[in-house]
Amino acid sequence: MPPDTPESARCFDLAALRSDMSESDAAVRSVLETFAPWLADTRRQLHAAIGNAKVEQVEHVAHRLRGALAQLRAAPAVARVKAIEAYGKAHPETGLPPGHDLLVALDAELDALAIEIATQLEALRR
Repeated sequence: MPPDTPESARCFDLAALRSDMSESDAAVRSVLETFAPWLADTRRQLHAAIGNAKVEQVEHVAHRLRGALAQLRAAPAVARVKAIEAYGKAHPETGLPPGHDLLVALDAELDALAIEIATQLEALRR
């Protein structure tokens, strides 16, 4: 069983995910194995939409990202995506510029989440 301490669950709630999956390590592993590449692809899509100033696409990708992160119980990342969505609503003409502090903060959170997922997957595979 993977570590499940507050320090190891900073980015997402592994205990809640495990509970959602009826305490099945195989199901948790499957979710995390599916989520990891999806997250990388979705991040690329978000950055491309921001770089191309496609405000509607940014909103669409951010909405999908927020939903998936919520399912994973990744509250800190969900909060970051919500801030990006709010910024987009407040600035519908320009959207979020590349390199904005909100995007930098989201990227840092998603980097940490990706590392945590990889760590948990490694533990689940043992």
